This record gives sequence, C-alpha cells and structure tokens, in this order.
Amino acid sequence: MKSFIINCLLLIAVFIYPIHSQQFIVGCYFTNWSQYRPSHGYFIPSYIDSTLCTHIYYAFANINIKNRSPSPFEINDIQSIIINNSIQYMGMYEQFNLLKIKNQHIKTLLSLGGASVNSTKFRYIFQSNKIRQEFIQNTIKYLRKYKFDGLDIDWEYPETEKDRRIFSLLIRDYRLAFQNESFLTNRTRLLLTAAVAAYRPKIEASYNIKEITPFLDYINLMAYDYHDRHFLGNWNTHIGFNSPLYPRSTEIDNQRFLNQQATVKTWIDGGCPPSKLVLGLGIYGRTFQLQQKNNPNIKPYAPSKGPGLPGSYTNSSGFLSYYEICDLIKKHEWHTEYDKEQEVPFAYKDDQWIGYDNEKSIEKKCYFIAKQRLSGAMIWSLDLDDFNGSFCEQGKYPLLTKIKKTLEKLQKPIKNNTKNFIK
Repeated sequence: MKSFIINCLLLIAVFIYPIHSQQFIVGCYFTNWSQYRPSHGYFIPSYIDSTLCTHIYYAFANINIKNRSPSPFEINDIQSIIINNSIQYMGMYEQFNLLKIKNQHIKTLLSLGGASVNSTKFRYIFQSNKIRQEFIQNTIKYLRKYKFDGLDIDWEYPETEKDRRIFSLLIRDYRLAFQNESFLTNRTRLLLTAAVAAYRPKIEASYNIKEITPFLDYINLMAYDYHDRHFLGNWNTHIGFNSPLYPRSTEIDNQRFLNQQATVKTWIDGGCPPSKLVLGLGIYGRTFQLQQKNNPNIKPYAPSKGPGLPGSYTNSSGFLSYYEICDLIKKHEWHTEYDKEQEVPFAYKDDQWIGYDNEKSIEKKCYFIAKQRLSGAMIWSLDLDDFNGSFCEQGKYPLLTKIKKTLEKLQKPIKNNTKNFIK
C-alpha cells in the first residue's frame, strides 16, 4: 500500500512539476567510435569543449540481454589502461564525466541503443514487466556507478503497434523509477530523454505522443537524414537535402514531410508542448553520385546512381563530416550554392553532390527554434564539426559555436517572457 501511494505521488509530480528551462538547450552527442578515425579525424572526450554544450550524450550503450543491464560497446568505455600500477589512459566514461569539472552546469547522459541495436533487443527487455523493471533498476545502478546525470533512449525505431505500447511503458516506468530513486536516496533525479524519429509516417507508427511526453524531460528530434534509406528508401535513385528546414514547392504527398518544419509540426499537433522539443541539427552532409558528370540537373530529386564517395576520415559512402566538406570546397574547388526555398546549402563537382549545413543555414534554424519556442538544439555529432579548426578557417567548432552564440542572442529574458522576443 505504501509503495502504491508513493507511485501515485510520483505520477502526480510528473504532470504538476515539469522541468522549465531557463536557457536554450544545446545538446551534443559524442560517438565512441570516432576514436578509431585516422589523423585529424581522431576524437576522444577530452577534445570536447564543454562550454559550448548544456547537455552531452555518450553514444552508445548496448543492451545486455543476459545480465539485463546496459553494457559498453567498446572495451575502453569503462576499462582504464594501467601500466606499472599507474593509470595511463582513463576509461572513456570517466574522461567524459570529467568534463563536468570545467563546466559544473553541464549534464551528461548515456544514450542507450542507436542504429546498431535492433528492435528485437528492445522488445525482449521491455515487453515483460518483470524483465523491464529489473533492467530499469540495473540502469539506475549503472548510471550512478559511472556518474552520468541521466539516460537517453534511442530505439531506432518502434515498428509495430505492440512496439508503440512497449515504448510508452518503458518511458513511463523509467521516469517513475528515477523519481522513486531520487525520493528514497535524496539524490538529484536522473534525467530522461529520448532521441526520436522525424518523418511523420514513422512518428505516427512509433509513438503515442500524448502518453510519452509527460514523462520525458526533453525529446531530441533526429531531424536529419531526410533522404536516406530510413525514410523513403530512395537515396540510391534520387538526390535530396540531408536536413532541409522547409519543404520545396514541387514536393508532393509524403515528400512534404521531409523537412524540419513538418517534423516539429507533427510532434506539436500530436500533443507535445514545444518546450519539450529539441531540434536536431546534422553537422555533416549526405552525398550522392549524379547520373553523369557536370549534370545541369543538381536540384533535389534529380536522378542519382547511389551514394557518393567516402571521406578521407569518416570513410563511409554517402556521408561526409562538415570538416571534410570544407576541405573539398577550399582545396578541391567544389561549387557551392544556397537553396533559399529550403534554407540549406549544397556543393557539387563532376558527378558528386552534397547536401549539408553551414553557418548560414544553422543560424536560420536557430531563429526557427526561437520562433517556435522550442527547448533548444541538439547536434549529431561533436566529432563531425571542425573541432580542431584545421579545415574551415572559421576557428574551432564553427557550427556548434554558431548555435551557441545565436541561441544565447535569442534567449528570452527569464523575468519577462513577453518582451524582447525576436520578430
């Protein structure tokens, strides 16, 4: 009976006492595989400028079915290298959370899942109430042990109506467990966020927005990759922008949902308050091979042979980091244009084409965030910006810095939210 009363009080608290941000969120994802990139692409937690972010996400933790607990993907996530009884190299979790020394206000979250963790694992762990509760309790122990401030759920993606129900249950139960642990231990409650789909048909199939929204502190919209195989499955046959802000006038039917404005509208129309939404910004480009060299048809939906050539550092077909794009433009004289209709740039040379973001388009998106009264911005990912300042001639972290400075400029006064707001 006592447990029932406590849970009821905790449930009431979720709805009555939501978190209100006093500043725009700047969420930054760190990828633990970027440590394996060569030369200038090599990236580890100590390279993160924690003053540019309010929340940093460690991507990713795996789901250990046997132990019913989160687990590391890389051995050095948790394991330090010790030589002659002296730590020569700290585990990545430890390096990551040391960033809180430099910025005491930053929050660190562990992101569970990612594209490499399939739905089968999520279903097994979270569909049974008994296993779900055990996994959640083990998650709390794991987060506390490694000094994270919260958990980010990244299930890509719930696919069925049953998955949709499971997702609602796991979000609710995580939040209640976090609140209960905080109540019983007198510790600051662990944060709970989720990285979610951006394409309207996928959103509607994956989530009951009204059910999950009250239990999440923030919702990270993965508002990029609009023209890769996760959306329409046609990135091998047509080119398209990675992360357009607005639709094209020529788009029809579901193509009208392939932009950030449509993503935000879908979530708000579904019952999510704008103050819970964090707009994802891609610090990279999607590349395509045109049907022929010097093709005059370089607008979205022009025919494509498939993904473009891989970059020297990221080494992935159809994908280039922002610093690799800068290198192509400056050293290899790629042509650049800016699409005013969709508010994004693109570059091309011979039979290669890239849709990406630059400082101009990032600034436009920050103004959109403020106008829509969203909670802030999130980037994927830190290691894809020009973090060393070696390629773009714009200083270190040019895109992330632009986000931080623009949102600070647009921040509403805390005491009076009705004045000095942007027009």
